[in-house]
Amino acid sequence: MANENKKKSRKKHSWWKWVLGIVVAFLVIDVAIAAKLYYDAKKSVSTTYKTVKYNDKRQGKVNMTKGQPFSVLLLGSDTGEYGRSYQGRSDTIMVAAVTTKGTKLVSIPRDTLVTIAGHPGNNKINAAYSYDGVAGALNTLQNYLGIPIDHYIEINMKGLEQLSEAIGPVKVQNDLDFTNLGTHFPKGEVTIDSKNILAYTRMRYEDPRGDYGRQLRQRLVLEALVEKAASINSLANYQNILNAISTNMKTDLTFDDIKDIMTKYSGAKNIEQLQLKGDGQMIDGVSYEVVPQENLTKIRDTLKQTLEIN
Repeated sequence: MANENKKKSRKKHSWWKWVLGIVVAFLVIDVAIAAKLYYDAKKSVSTTYKTVKYNDKRQGKVNMTKGQPFSVLLLGSDTGEYGRSYQGRSDTIMVAAVTTKGTKLVSIPRDTLVTIAGHPGNNKINAAYSYDGVAGALNTLQNYLGIPIDHYIEINMKGLEQLSEAIGPVKVQNDLDFTNLGTHFPKGEVTIDSKNILAYTRMRYEDPRGDYGRQLRQRLVLEALVEKAASINSLANYQNILNAISTNMKTDLTFDDIKDIMTKYSGAKNIEQLQLKGDGQMIDGVSYEVVPQENLTKIRDTLKQTLEIN
């Protein structure tokens, strides 16, 4: 009887060792995968990292580990679009004020009339990038909006195409029936993929709202891509996304910054989209978007309040 109990005990003990072994095996595999993802992400971020010397107006450095509000300039350049290899102008300009609870995303018309330091006379805001690169854009946007801009993210339009291919098709609500570059987009829900994303996000001449309509479509697509990318579990897709980002994006956000954003700013995905609006005017034969002071002040105050700046 005693021997039989010992045998049962050994069998029971062996069974638990077997279960424990399986659990440990799965844990090791999970850790190995997590380590691989971590390493690849860190490697990709390191290739996109590029510091920029500009007149930073921030008094001290934002502590992302503590979840302090920060701002980011988002630039979409037309370099790479339709085979371009030279530095063009910033086709898309957005400024995001990010907090742990939400994000204010402001779109700025590329034809906005501004003063650019070192370049006297009237200028369009997207010329700042053409003149002095990202540093010029950062300096000009800080002066124009009256806020410090802590970081930047720049992606070329060709990269948007590759990113779409890696993430896969997304659906957006299209409010205008139009055809661009041979592709028709009816009103209602449309599917955007790598083959039509530039045709959808670049059109403005058939839109009665002009650049405002284009900016709206760009924000819709960007938000849909980010939402889908966050839900992707496929390692193959993940690697393709990293490749698309590392090839076509530059930023001064470090890997540690991005880790802090992922862990401390989970509420940042709650995005409120804002539009800086002006009036089209011809000045010396050039078309500009002239923003009334009242509109500019409203956007400035919103950004300052979000960033907790007096």
